[in-house]
Amino acid sequence: MKLPIYCCWRPLVALMSVVFVAACDNNGDKVQPVVPPLTDTTYSADIVYTQYGIPHVTADDWGSLGYGSGYVAARANYCVIMRGIVDANGESARYFGDGGNLDLDLVMKLFNDEATAQRILATLPEFIQENLAGYAAGLNRYLDETGVENLAEGEEGCRNAAWVRTIDANDMVQRVHKQMLRASSDPLASFSVAASPDNKVAVALPAGVSAAKQLLATLDQETVTAAMDMPKGEQIGSNAYAVGAEASQTDSGILFGNPHFPWQGYERFFMFHLTLPGEYDVMGSALVGLPAPLIGFNRDVAWSHTVSTGSRFTFYELELNPENDMQYVYDGEIRDLEARTVSAGELQADGTVRTVEHTFYLSHFGPIVDLGTVSSLLAGWPNAVGTLLTYRDANLENLRGLEQWMRMGQATNLTEFKDALRSIGIPWVNTIAADRYGDALYSDISVVPNVPTAKYSSCIRGVLQTLLTERGYVTMDGSDSACEWDNDPNTPEGIFGYDNLPKLETRQYGANANDSYWLANPRHLLEGFSPIIGKEGVTQSIRTRHTFDQAERRLAGTDGLGAPGFNIDNIRQLHYGAANYAAQLIVADVVDICSGVSDWSSYSDNASTVAQACSVLADWDGTHQLESVGGHVFYEFWKDVRDVDNLWAVPFDAADPVHTPRELNTADSAVVEAVKQALAAGVDTLVAAGIPMNRPWGEVQFDEKNGERYGIHGGSGSMMFSVITSDLIDGEGYSAIEHGNSYIQAVTWDETACPDAYAILTYSQSTDPASPNYADSTQLYSSGNWIDMPYCQAARDAQEISRETIEE
Repeated sequence: MKLPIYCCWRPLVALMSVVFVAACDNNGDKVQPVVPPLTDTTYSADIVYTQYGIPHVTADDWGSLGYGSGYVAARANYCVIMRGIVDANGESARYFGDGGNLDLDLVMKLFNDEATAQRILATLPEFIQENLAGYAAGLNRYLDETGVENLAEGEEGCRNAAWVRTIDANDMVQRVHKQMLRASSDPLASFSVAASPDNKVAVALPAGVSAAKQLLATLDQETVTAAMDMPKGEQIGSNAYAVGAEASQTDSGILFGNPHFPWQGYERFFMFHLTLPGEYDVMGSALVGLPAPLIGFNRDVAWSHTVSTGSRFTFYELELNPENDMQYVYDGEIRDLEARTVSAGELQADGTVRTVEHTFYLSHFGPIVDLGTVSSLLAGWPNAVGTLLTYRDANLENLRGLEQWMRMGQATNLTEFKDALRSIGIPWVNTIAADRYGDALYSDISVVPNVPTAKYSSCIRGVLQTLLTERGYVTMDGSDSACEWDNDPNTPEGIFGYDNLPKLETRQYGANANDSYWLANPRHLLEGFSPIIGKEGVTQSIRTRHTFDQAERRLAGTDGLGAPGFNIDNIRQLHYGAANYAAQLIVADVVDICSGVSDWSSYSDNASTVAQACSVLADWDGTHQLESVGGHVFYEFWKDVRDVDNLWAVPFDAADPVHTPRELNTADSAVVEAVKQALAAGVDTLVAAGIPMNRPWGEVQFDEKNGERYGIHGGSGSMMFSVITSDLIDGEGYSAIEHGNSYIQAVTWDETACPDAYAILTYSQSTDPASPNYADSTQLYSSGNWIDMPYCQAARDAQEISRETIEE
């Protein structure tokens, strides 16, 4: 084990870089930290900037490495980082009013307050404490030398903002902790706040209708999915390949990773390179405001992440004491619910701040929730079934990932890399990795409640528990201690250990595109794991199928990209090809159908334009490259047709999950009619938006920065591998890009010591419109090019823009 090793001694200022006064001002604000006078240098970091604003930070200790990392991140995205701090502190509504999230603020006050942060910080390894304190000091340095009056302007700016302040290591813990809760207590916030014993009115059921029957009618999958804002599907996702020597044209592995994350806010990525000589040397990216690369590469190993299907919490159904609904039954005994009151500020229209107090009620599992927005039957205390729901969060106070990512970055081969995964700190993503020796890995080594298959089968009881579980939210009997989560040896309490989580170690390839672990390679299906981790033997998404279809065609050499097998060039071409897999499956049949319609007037008031759209689809090359014409016509059509019943002629076959279902079911007249209606509806949508049918994709989908439009290739993840998600804006096109392709990296190795690595950051490094790195990488992405990542010294020297040393 390499951590922690200290190359040299630097004076430490307790656990943090500042001393605090334990008091609040009259408005309840956290008093600003008082920086003590320093007689010696506490931090020192060397910074080299290379092309596209990539900083390379070198330091001799972990605190200084954090200091340099925080400073360069602040230069590019200070305001976005601070907005993340505000949200993590539970102060978004206080400063942004309706633009904040009061419910989430209250949950942050409950689970992520300063006392919690101090407690978590004290449990972290010393080098992580130093690193977080250093990062905070780097942010503070930038604020001090820039001044609040000179901070960035623009949509994500904070010039002269009241919420700008100096921060400390506790704030950094809160920022990281909130990110860890992204798939659990964070999206459950509104349900936790809604729960109140004062809400005694449950929905009255019609005479003769049981609660069970009514639940069956109201708890449909679409309603549940819409109500639960979990980070999966098209909300947030990723693609990744780990290619081993047997699938490579060389003896080395290849890693391709492409997270599909937001283009705005603090879940944007930031590229950087951190070096602690002799201990740590990683280049890659992290979400802005996090101190080290989460996705990246070193001299010998590269890795990426994709959002996993595993659950991060479980609901429990509580049987109430019929004499007192503030008590519940557990193993035949009565337990009291615990009340905890917190407060948060809320900005009013007149500029004053109202203090909002809220009382949460908790079982020993966690908060009581009211799922009234999922089904009216689940509102009230108790609900229409006569029970309450509560949940337990597996990621509460989990910051193990910080040390785990550091150790992953120190690995010199995949064996050491896998050993770093054993601490189970990664909160909600799969890990895909390859090394220079030709080994590859797919794994869902993440934090998942330890509910083995047998417990899953025995502890999900009754209609409500069954229905919620079937719709993706595991719900168990909260009255029986036998339904508590199990424990695995040498693993944090209540979660699955390394040996009980899915993984594929291979010399061929493994991949993931946000479906479950089951299909990591069509030759090696992973089976026999608990359903709480993911589903097995089910239809895969179009994007997952595209991910594997193009891999299989690459192995066979049938994709027009040359000899069989992957190399660093053709794996990048797969991405920039921007092929539409849904169109590959059905567009020829769609054209046959629409070409047979002589008069579209019964389908649309834009009959001639629908006929033109049919011709456009006939001539379309089936991609979403910038010069392609027809992608917008197919997309608007696809949105209407993709969920049509009996759409496919060949049904899903678990023995062939990549290529089934397939073939448009033209033998079904209802499907044929649905195709016609969907095409007409899609054309009507485009006409209403003022978008011509023959407009090239790069003029339909674009990102505008400082008045210049950059065409963006890629399209909806419902259709294809290369993902960009945007709403259609009248008169413009798909110009409101929300998320999709972000930090994309391709890494391999040759006989030299340096990795052969390429990357791109689609939206560019900086959110400051005045920065030279506000649009430069976006322009590069638009042109279909890559950054040759300067990992080694010679490459860094060749790309150097500037250098400096910062100290304090």
